[in-house]
Amino acid sequence: MSMRLLVVLDKSTASRRTVAYVGRLVARQRGFQLCLAHVVPPLPMHLPEAGGGDEAPPGRRKPVRPTAREQRWRLAARRAAQQTFARAKAALRKAGVPAKALDLQFLGAMDGRHAADRILDVARASRCRTVVVGRESLSWFREVLRGDLPAALVRRGEGFTIWVVE
Repeated sequence: MSMRLLVVLDKSTASRRTVAYVGRLVARQRGFQLCLAHVVPPLPMHLPEAGGGDEAPPGRRKPVRPTAREQRWRLAARRAAQQTFARAKAALRKAGVPAKALDLQFLGAMDGRHAADRILDVARASRCRTVVVGRESLSWFREVLRGDLPAALVRRGEGFTIWVVE
């Protein structure tokens, strides 16, 4: 039986520290499977997605094709994710984690849901009972504005073990 860990990635320093920590923890150990999940940030405010008008209920909004700017932004986000995956894979392989123990998940648009809910859905689907996420030290002001993904995972992650690497 193997222990499956979902490791949440983004382009932050905290994410790189998390990969290094997990690499040291599972290096050359048998029985671990790592699912690397890259979280795409929400669309920037200057690229709002139209959804058929605010007066329409969420289920009744007409799907709107993304603008060229939105498509370019999403493509750039996907490329950044691929670079993040490549760095994480290289670091884990260097630490001694076998390639067959790695699985990659790209978490695309959040569809208006909180990233923590989407991450926990991926953890369930991947049969990962442990989620590992990095956290950067934030001022209380930035934390209020940006939100705190690790704290949201802890609040919403009933039934999961959440490791927060700071």
